[in-house]
Amino acid sequence: MRYGTDKQVKENQKLFGRRIEQLDHILKDNTFLVDGGYRNFISSMYKALVSGRRITPKMESSITKIVKSYAKHIDPEHQKSRLDYTENTIAKLNMIKRKLDECNYTRNYTNDKLYFLESIEKQVYRRGKLSIKQRKALNKMYIQFTKKLEKSEKKP
Repeated sequence: MRYGTDKQVKENQKLFGRRIEQLDHILKDNTFLVDGGYRNFISSMYKALVSGRRITPKMESSITKIVKSYAKHIDPEHQKSRLDYTENTIAKLNMIKRKLDECNYTRNYTNDKLYFLESIEKQVYRRGKLSIKQRKALNKMYIQFTKKLEKSEKKP
């Protein structure tokens, strides 16, 4: 890593003093940074600022995004909506698991689907969101299991 001169360190302090304080605060908050990769990125941006490295527009943009996402994270309304989403999604996942169990598929098939559902559940707890593809896959599973159960109920 290249370190800047004292002149560059002072220049960064003058230009980005507030951002340096904000990144320092973010790095100390362990509730926000659970992912090691993101923590390392924030740490490298902080080190770039305090060591006097030249800050490119792209780096400055990234630092601003870090601060904005942290501000969103500490907003109580955002936390409540994220918690509501997580609880709602977990309830739906449990419903899909129950339907899977009722379908009496082979053990291998059931285990494969359970593995997928549990990985989705972990992601919901960790990130608080799902991709569109993941939601479509869950919807497809729900429809498939519902149809299978309806067919088995019709048979005497």
